[in-house]
Amino acid sequence: DLRTAPLAAPALRAAPIEGLNFDFSREKTTAAVATSRRDALSRAAASVLGVVVSAASAASGPLPSSAAEDGGGDGRDDGTYRVELTIRLDPTTTTSVDAASTIELEVYPSWAPLASSRFRELIEGGYYDGSRFHRVLPGYVAQFGLSPDPALNREWLLCEKNCRALVDETRTRSNDRGTLSFASGGKDGRQTQVFINLGNNGGPPNFLDGQGFVPFARVIGGGMDGAVSKINSEYGLLESVSGGMVGSVNQLKAAYYGKEYLDAKFPKLSYIETARVL
Repeated sequence: DLRTAPLAAPALRAAPIEGLNFDFSREKTTAAVATSRRDALSRAAASVLGVVVSAASAASGPLPSSAAEDGGGDGRDDGTYRVELTIRLDPTTTTSVDAASTIELEVYPSWAPLASSRFRELIEGGYYDGSRFHRVLPGYVAQFGLSPDPALNREWLLCEKNCRALVDETRTRSNDRGTLSFASGGKDGRQTQVFINLGNNGGPPNFLDGQGFVPFARVIGGGMDGAVSKINSEYGLLESVSGGMVGSVNQLKAAYYGKEYLDAKFPKLSYIETARVL
């Protein structure tokens, strides 16, 4: 699984990388994994260097870390739009007070125009309806973006390598708590997977800023302390404790088999019932 490619230091957790590799040739798959690991090492080393450079240049004015700090994105004349995610927190019950909730997002094309446009396209196409939060690591990330519908995954993912992937964008904000960024399998590798930063991940110990993850939106309206904090993390805890031996969703199987695989193997995953642009 390319998500768990080792990074440069034990303190760094596996980055929220899209872990799909649809070439079933053993030789090519082995080479792809080796390349991914080399890329991960390079990104981690670059991130550490980036922290040093950032510290040295901080006096010249760092990038704003959020819209709340600089006021950017609060107006609608720059294309900013809002999204409502209706979340099924506990799929095993419909009676619990916490069974369902909503998360409201604000999306900023001024931060990352390509990511913002792709996110809207996927929402309006129904891609995220039913999408599981398939990797939730407390204090780190809550990741989603695999459709439960194999037909949609065939359209967006199960084709040539990095099909319909976005080219990289310049980062203008830090991966602070509450921001959203696209996961990526490497250079120009963003496709459909998105993660919510559950902590301030731009600098140490996770260094997501230096690894090229570009925030394009943020959770608003108290959602981080509300619905986001209740997203099921039990599988992610198993992944963390076991070093990925258990608890990890196989992204290839999730994309290929969709809901059938996820319901059978990970029935308690919280998921997005509906996503809509407000």
